[in-house]
Amino acid sequence: MENPWTLPNSVLIQRAIRAAALVAREHGLAFGDEPRVIHEGSNLLLHLHPAPVVARVATTTAMVREGDAWLAREVAVAGHVAAQGAPTIAPTAEIPPGPHHFSGLTMTFWQHVEQIDEPPDPKRTGAALRDCHEALKSYDGPTPLPRLAVMREAEEIIERFAADGTLSNLDAGLLREAAAQSQRDIDALGLPFQAVHGDSHLGNVINTPDGPLWTDWEDTCLAPASWDLGCLLASGRYFGDDPAPGQAAVKGYGDAPDEAFVQARRLQGTVWSFVFARDHPERRSYAEGLMAQYR
Repeated sequence: MENPWTLPNSVLIQRAIRAAALVAREHGLAFGDEPRVIHEGSNLLLHLHPAPVVARVATTTAMVREGDAWLAREVAVAGHVAAQGAPTIAPTAEIPPGPHHFSGLTMTFWQHVEQIDEPPDPKRTGAALRDCHEALKSYDGPTPLPRLAVMREAEEIIERFAADGTLSNLDAGLLREAAAQSQRDIDALGLPFQAVHGDSHLGNVINTPDGPLWTDWEDTCLAPASWDLGCLLASGRYFGDDPAPGQAAVKGYGDAPDEAFVQARRLQGTVWSFVFARDHPERRSYAEGLMAQYR
């Protein structure tokens, strides 16, 4: 079979749309002829209109993650959080949520929710994250969660990109040093670990008539709850977002992270900026800008 990751991005997107439609129909879901693209980023999100189902096809992320264990964890964790009544988007009950495989692509299926245009209230979003954390404390699902997988994965990507020339020896060394320092700082805090979101920036929140809902649980892992708060603050401090909403969300949560988690997220986000730049070359300058902060 042709490797989908060698295809031009526009061709890959069309293949992903066809794959999601075929898998959904194979499981008996009825919907219109043209799935509606909701978002194209590290994953392709498609509303299988008029069915209340969204297909999530792994695209950029799947280029560096082998297998589907990370997607199985996402479905299991989000399903648990939703079952506890916490504010998240649940896997669909219309068809088996997956993961499913077709044409070299992997996908999952989720409930479609009505979205409103205005951004979610940051304080309510922070409170919603706390509710999700409370629900996650009882997670003991069939899919084990790795410890601090977000950091382990970033370290693996550094080595991969150092080997293939994506990162220079100097840049790889700076990122290795930052990763090791973050690990030492987090270990020194001695905080308890639990299931966390793992990628809790405000772009992973859907605003609905009933309030904000957290989505995109594919980075879920075991970590101190403060990892997720560090994600909220790092977006504004290092990744170009307005810092005020993230700060307000942390205030709404009712706690504040140690600086170690902000720096750890900074490291992880910088590494992943080079992953995204591979699929979207126009983002290379952004990745280089983040790397320049370390130099």
